[in-house]
Amino acid sequence: MRIVFRSILLMLAVTILAACGGSQSTPDTSTVLATVNGVPITNDMFRAYVRSLAGGQEPQLDAQKHALVLNRLIDMEVLAQQAEKSDFAKDPKVAADLKIQKTGLMANQLVQQYLAQHPITDAQIKAEYDQRTKAMPGTEYRARHILVANEQLAKDIINQLNHGANFATLAKKYSTDGSKSQGGELGWFSPDQMVPAFSQAVAQLKKGEYTKQPVHTQFGWHIIQLEDTRSMPPPSLASVQEQIKNSLEGKDVQAYVDNLRKAAKVDMNSPSATTQANPAPAASTQPAKSPGQ
Repeated sequence: MRIVFRSILLMLAVTILAACGGSQSTPDTSTVLATVNGVPITNDMFRAYVRSLAGGQEPQLDAQKHALVLNRLIDMEVLAQQAEKSDFAKDPKVAADLKIQKTGLMANQLVQQYLAQHPITDAQIKAEYDQRTKAMPGTEYRARHILVANEQLAKDIINQLNHGANFATLAKKYSTDGSKSQGGELGWFSPDQMVPAFSQAVAQLKKGEYTKQPVHTQFGWHIIQLEDTRSMPPPSLASVQEQIKNSLEGKDVQAYVDNLRKAAKVDMNSPSATTQANPAPAASTQPAKSPGQ
């Protein structure tokens, strides 16, 4: 309950800060539902609180729930007024909390407005879908591998395979990763789930073949045996439409933020800070799935 009331107090304090701070705000002229020591609790405040409780939605409330929420708002106002008397807003930590709450609220509202004014179209989603599916690999592989620490041992194992040794048996004996207990079995994977050298070697094999030369990656030296292949159809547009829309919205918003930041005068006082709005991540060849995982 203590955490709930602290959150409630911060939410209401943002409203107070917006009303009493130096910036101008639109007056709330909606219906007054209650007053606390002369301070109005309006219908707009009530609806905003309901939206905060319902994750942005605004459900219809029956009389009992309406009264419950209104009484909670009255409790919040009582607490906030007492906090004002105690000069909590002058505490640096509280002031910082209030500033962050207000900044986050205003930024979020602007982003929502931007997205409403620049909606992602079905044509954009379809174009992005076509581009993604075109780049997708059309084949999945099922393979085994034996991972060892040095090239000479890998060559010795290949020599044993050349003389009829069983691949799974050698994997259980020599392999150093988690797949050894399954005889080196990796299951089904797409090329992009493995490091490039591993995927390239698998793609050159026929079913049942193993690599005649060890394959070197950052994990060690691999001997790979291809067990099977299958076609990998792309997901349907309907199944990924929302994901693509969210991705495109994210790119649009980031571009909008970048443009605003370029036009802003930003002075960085921290030596470790950067003025780059959206620094690019360092390039990495680490796969989503390493052999043996």
